[in-house]
Amino acid sequence: MAYTEKHIMTKMSFIGKLDDTEHTITVEDSDEDTHHYTVELDGRVYNVDAHSMPSEIVNVLIDNKSYDLDLERSNPTDSLDGRFGVRVRGRVIYLEMLDERRKKMKDAQMTRFSESGLVRIVSPMPGKILRVLVSEGQGVKEGDGLVVVEAMKMENELRAPRDGVVKSVVGKPGDSVDSSSLLLTID
Repeated sequence: MAYTEKHIMTKMSFIGKLDDTEHTITVEDSDEDTHHYTVELDGRVYNVDAHSMPSEIVNVLIDNKSYDLDLERSNPTDSLDGRFGVRVRGRVIYLEMLDERRKKMKDAQMTRFSESGLVRIVSPMPGKILRVLVSEGQGVKEGDGLVVVEAMKMENELRAPRDGVVKSVVGKPGDSVDSSSLLLTID
């Protein structure tokens, strides 16, 4: 009797941003082959066959039209930076693409000012504080790590949205937090 591995079908949702307009994208892979996908973009469905090449080029067949896509990530070391350029048929398109979880994480890092100019860093979703990387009175630069929250079995490092000084640290490692729970403030 031959062993056959059953393919598990996956469906993922993304938020894409092109020219300041957000688009909803759902990608579902085929049950038979991992190179075939059904992609829904703003309600329109496309059949896609995609193959990665040895370089950064992806050969894509979309509704029987062939495209070679040269992809270049803006900042490959930052998991919350979904910006990249796509070169296709001599034209470069710059866009941003994040799955729903990373979009929530990025939105949580967006600057939230009160009237006093404080930046409120809040948990993007329910989870647990793993590490607090700063202390009260500490100066921080934009992009510095502040706190690590575990959510959905993933570690998510929240970063400083701008330069400032840590005014208060509310949580400590081991604390459970709800979505939008205040973690710390920066002035």
